[in-house]
This record gives sequence, structure tokens and C-alpha cells, in this order.
Amino acid sequence: MPTIIKGSISILSDAGLGMAMFSLGLFMALQPKIISCGKSVATFAMAVRFLTGPAVIAATSIAVGLRGVLLHVAIVQQAALPQGIVPFVFAKEYNCHPQILSTAVIFGMLVALPITILYYVLLGI
Repeated sequence: MPTIIKGSISILSDAGLGMAMFSLGLFMALQPKIISCGKSVATFAMAVRFLTGPAVIAATSIAVGLRGVLLHVAIVQQAALPQGIVPFVFAKEYNCHPQILSTAVIFGMLVALPITILYYVLLGI
């Protein structure tokens, strides 16, 4: 691939994440409340993210044959990784509950570190 095309694609791909983060910030700034979807929906979204997600990863990892430390690492990685920004972009584009996803992304980033430490302690890694 020619260098100029490769460089142009690299610039566009690097700008995509920044624009998505800017879009999320702008969307949150325009909301009348920080938790625009309601406290119960936000709590449910966080519970699904940090409880159901690791449970599904644990079940599938055990089914695949992971045991011991590898199983624990898989669970912690799933719990530690923050929610992606791309689902918010699609939710906003297609007007499919962007309030819920924006709240989940922002609070997921804030809660990810304490939850990760909790999983480390519980799993004894």
C-alpha cells in the first residue's frame, strides 16, 4: 500500500476514537441530569456489566477448559475492561437508548478500577 494512503488511513482511524469520545461528552453535557436514564436503570446496567458479564465469561471459560489462574485472569479481564465507546455511537446514531449507554460508559469507567480490585481480592490473584 502506498505510504500516503497508509498515512491517511492511520490519521482517520486515530481521529475516530477521539471524535466518539467528544460525541459522548457533548451528549452527556446536553443532558439535564448526569444520570439521565434514572437511578434504577443505571444500577441495573452496572449490575449486568459487572456481575453478569464475569459470570458468563466464567461459564464459557470453564466450558472451554480454563482452570486455576487462567480462569481468574479471564474473569478479571472481563470485569476490568471499560465499556466500549462504539456501542454508544451506534445507539446515538440509531436513537436506541443512548441515555442508558452514555450513563453505562461514563460510570463504567469510574467504577471499573474499584470493581477490578474487588475481583482481584475475591479471586486471590
